[in-house]
Amino acid sequence: MKKALCILFVLLFVAGAFASCTEVNEDTAATVTEADTTAETAATTEEAELTNADIAKEYLDKLPQTKYNRTFNVLCMAGVGNSEKEIWAEEASSEPIQDAVFNRNAAMYDTFGVTITVNPVASVSTTAQNDIKSNAKSYDLIMANGPDTGALAQNGYLYNFLDLKEYMNLEKEWWDPGTLRDCAINGKVYFMNGDINILDNDVTWIMLFNKKMIADNDLEEPYQLVRDGKWTLDKFYEYVKKVSKDDNGDGKYDENDIYGFITTNGGGLTNFFYTSDLKTVDLIDGEPTVVMGNYQEKILDLLTFCKKLIHEDNYTWISQNDPAQSRDMFMNNQGLFYSEVLSYIVNLSDMDSPYGVLPTPKYDESQKEYRTHVDGVGSMISIPANVDKPQETAYIVEAFALYSYQYLTPAYYEITLKRKKAKDYESFEMIDIILQTRVYDIGYIYQSVGLSSMFNSLVSAGSTEFASKYKSASKKAEKAIKAIVKKYDKI
Repeated sequence: MKKALCILFVLLFVAGAFASCTEVNEDTAATVTEADTTAETAATTEEAELTNADIAKEYLDKLPQTKYNRTFNVLCMAGVGNSEKEIWAEEASSEPIQDAVFNRNAAMYDTFGVTITVNPVASVSTTAQNDIKSNAKSYDLIMANGPDTGALAQNGYLYNFLDLKEYMNLEKEWWDPGTLRDCAINGKVYFMNGDINILDNDVTWIMLFNKKMIADNDLEEPYQLVRDGKWTLDKFYEYVKKVSKDDNGDGKYDENDIYGFITTNGGGLTNFFYTSDLKTVDLIDGEPTVVMGNYQEKILDLLTFCKKLIHEDNYTWISQNDPAQSRDMFMNNQGLFYSEVLSYIVNLSDMDSPYGVLPTPKYDESQKEYRTHVDGVGSMISIPANVDKPQETAYIVEAFALYSYQYLTPAYYEITLKRKKAKDYESFEMIDIILQTRVYDIGYIYQSVGLSSMFNSLVSAGSTEFASKYKSASKKAEKAIKAIVKKYDKI
């Protein structure tokens, strides 16, 4: 994310601080003074920085200045989070996301004569397949979830983005570098993420921490640890074990007690695998290869850590299929750390205690980057294989991404973070890190590989028996990967 965007967020933060200055007491006066200084510094720096709008205009001006005078039909998932809202809005609004989508789409019409339409359906995969098979050409862009997009790709229903790279800036910041890097099979990339879609942001896993509990337990806020590359599983565990307690003294640990770590089942456990820089399948010389077995020692160590964290000494509470319970416990100061997806920040708007945002800890300090896991329910951007005018479509999609970068991305940050009662610039910085270090696993996207749930199952059971489980599943996985590559070769 560009520095200019961060500067905008600093100013939003400071404006919020001044708006509530009547509530500031003597103890917090110094903080306001520091914020004032930060605002002056940011305002000075802003003069030398390009904004999202400046950058978007520079690249929009390089596109053909053509009035296409056409509709652009987007097929998306009905009733799934922001899937419809990220594409279309009926009117301008005081709600930031809706207003940004409306203004983006209006700009597409005013500049290029393109009218964006949304087509929500229960099964994007089935609808897309039927439409492409019949050559009806009803849709110009497809927004399905990860596994459904993978199924469409391997069966030849999608267009290769790399065949369009002459007309699109796929390596620029309005496109997610993770999809371009991690999903290129034999020189083919059939789906991308970028600023067009926000549902992929919504389902990106993060770590929240309770600032009140940090202070009450004489702990340092972890922001500097993140910057220094020292926010690791061991440091996380060091914090976690200091706060858990049987709060009501009834001799048992349940939803009424205090924990170092709170999450829900599923992604909250799978998360540790990917944020430890592990994958089930990786690209070796451009070819997908099962690599999970190459990390058996590391995975065993990680499983041992998770067993200690989750199944011993009552440090962790996992809400089984009940995200609302874990959210309410965190809001009630019952969890120091809370693992959830990014969209859940909005659900904490009524939380009285201040909280912060972090990436999930690294495996250890030798790991070069933080890694972030994107849940499979998130939308992915793809183009039908039978599109009539690929070059024209590429230009329109690029413009759509650029206008999204100009309008939608700042609005998404605003709706996600501006509503926090205790705003902090550090959380903006952390979300920049989170969104720029997302990792994609071919073995997770292509469900036929069958390895993506193995780690979660072992952690849930408190088991470290990885070797035997992997041995029985690896042959099937390798066979599935070969089948996927064979399909790609035929496209």
